[in-house]
Amino acid sequence: MFRAGRLLLRFPTDVRYRVCWIVARDARILGYCLMVWLLASHSALALEIKDVRWGFDGKVVRHRFNVLSILVDNPQPVAFDGEYRVQKHTNSGQDVDAPLIEPVYVGPFARKWVQFYPYVGADYEGFSVQEIDKEGRRAPRVKLPDPQRGWPARVLIEPASTPALRGVPVKRFPDELFPPFVTATDSLQALLIDSVPDWAEPRRQAFLEWLYKGGTVFVLQTVRGQYPDFPSSLKVLDGPLDLSTYGAGRVYRVALSRQGLNKESLTDLFANLPKRLVVNYEGETKELSAVDLENSEESTQGFNSFADSSDPLSSRSFLGTLKEMTRPEHNWPLLHLMFWVYIGLVFPGCWLLGRKYSDYRVVYLALLATVGVFSVLFAIVGQRGYGEATAVNTTAILQTLPDGQVDVAGWTNVFVTSGGDYEIRHTGNGTLYSTCNFNEYVSGIILNGADANFFVDMPPFSSREFAYRMRLPLTMPKFRWNDFTQVSQGKLPGQSLESSIDLPAEMENIVLLYGTSFYTVGRQGRKLTVGGNMGGPEGYLRINDQNQWQYNYQPWRDSEKTAMEHYRDLLIPLITREMNISSRGDAQAFQLSPYVARLIYFAPLPDELKIQNPYLGKQDGWGIYVIDVPMSESPRE
Repeated sequence: MFRAGRLLLRFPTDVRYRVCWIVARDARILGYCLMVWLLASHSALALEIKDVRWGFDGKVVRHRFNVLSILVDNPQPVAFDGEYRVQKHTNSGQDVDAPLIEPVYVGPFARKWVQFYPYVGADYEGFSVQEIDKEGRRAPRVKLPDPQRGWPARVLIEPASTPALRGVPVKRFPDELFPPFVTATDSLQALLIDSVPDWAEPRRQAFLEWLYKGGTVFVLQTVRGQYPDFPSSLKVLDGPLDLSTYGAGRVYRVALSRQGLNKESLTDLFANLPKRLVVNYEGETKELSAVDLENSEESTQGFNSFADSSDPLSSRSFLGTLKEMTRPEHNWPLLHLMFWVYIGLVFPGCWLLGRKYSDYRVVYLALLATVGVFSVLFAIVGQRGYGEATAVNTTAILQTLPDGQVDVAGWTNVFVTSGGDYEIRHTGNGTLYSTCNFNEYVSGIILNGADANFFVDMPPFSSREFAYRMRLPLTMPKFRWNDFTQVSQGKLPGQSLESSIDLPAEMENIVLLYGTSFYTVGRQGRKLTVGGNMGGPEGYLRINDQNQWQYNYQPWRDSEKTAMEHYRDLLIPLITREMNISSRGDAQAFQLSPYVARLIYFAPLPDELKIQNPYLGKQDGWGIYVIDVPMSESPRE
């Protein structure tokens, strides 16, 4: 360095100044580059979580997929491109289930809502989120607020920019957070609306499909005393009557603005919704307030409500039944024989060998050889089955949607004989996956939404069960009444329906639900004839049999049954799940729109529900098909 300085002094002054200027310039450039690199490195793990929202009203519904919205902020001048990962864990911190991942891109100095759709089951579950950049660098985990359990939500939807109005006794929900998939709306029951939502097509479509399935909308007036002017894409909300229908959904136009909302007016509005009833173990029924439930101290002490862990129709119950259909048959006599031989070789075998040979190395070598050989033998005999093949068993609920679509709630068990990484993917859209596991970590990752898939590592001769929700294009039969006049008067027994297409030859256990009553249905070709009344939900679903509603009790499980017998035994649980009933209180409060009758039948599942993976072998399943049939010239269809 000193030699370079002395050499520089030999040059003229102007040359020395020029060289020094170049060195200084390059140093500044190098410093700027270093600063940008440091900022980039820092910004890669520098997103800040500004807000976390569970569900539609700050609460979640158990045994359902729920919405989790996280607002992230990028305070840096460099964009973030990476992913967020949500992990379920127990209260003790043990990771369970497979993590959910969501790609995230946030521009410089920008904010963005990131949505996940976790399945919420046990009361002791918690969730955390972790930021990962494209280079794989991970930020520390951030524990999310524990989700509160609640009833299906009743909320006022509005633009995010709407200023807060104190004293409105109903939760508010920003329109920008409405999920873009109908499969994520299971925890929503009713919406109040007094403005035109700012929705792109996916959210608008999800809203309309939620309404068609049986949602309820209350259209309020604006502060000027006028109803919102909805666009043609939301024309179902713009009817001239006080009540109009869309599928099984209902739209009420209410001559009231949000300023006029109070506990009394909301109680009157919500009288059109199912009551919130809880029943204690002595059979006493109690009705909870329809408004301000989060402030109610009366709520659920001593009562078996919707949130009770004794709900036997959780996804784990269905998945456990499917898992029983395919189990590896181990050679237990051989395993027991190997065990006693192994014990005998270790002792007294090695002890006798030591008495015969004085060299301890012989004993150690024999002991190591015994342990090694039997470790391999136990691994081979213990992990293998006898005659099993890779198989997939599925049960599902398929409900019609507009425009040739169906809404699917499914449960699948995958049994494999060869270990490896497997991809679970379906042809539908808006697919949500979860293993619903609250006991152990699942080695895999889940990407939910538009391009959903589930990558999972499976050992040989093992099962992986999972639940999913999906929207699927599928041709379903449409039905019309042959004598609409009699039907519109509620005279159902003896009336017949005609199908638009040929019905599955294997369909069975056909029933019709109207109001709160189930009716038998006979079949002759495309013609269905309504029979006698079988009673209401409590009787038909056998809810009065308290033995069927105990902790983790699964009345349909029997290891000696065939797969088809297991499928048939799932019929009543599937109907109960479709009706969102998990207790006697739910059954007593159930009400179906009087403008539709719900036809339900049991049949094999279509090929469109199969997993798109050629390595999974035979796939079969049975489920219920749910089709709403108009009962009258409804106010609006």
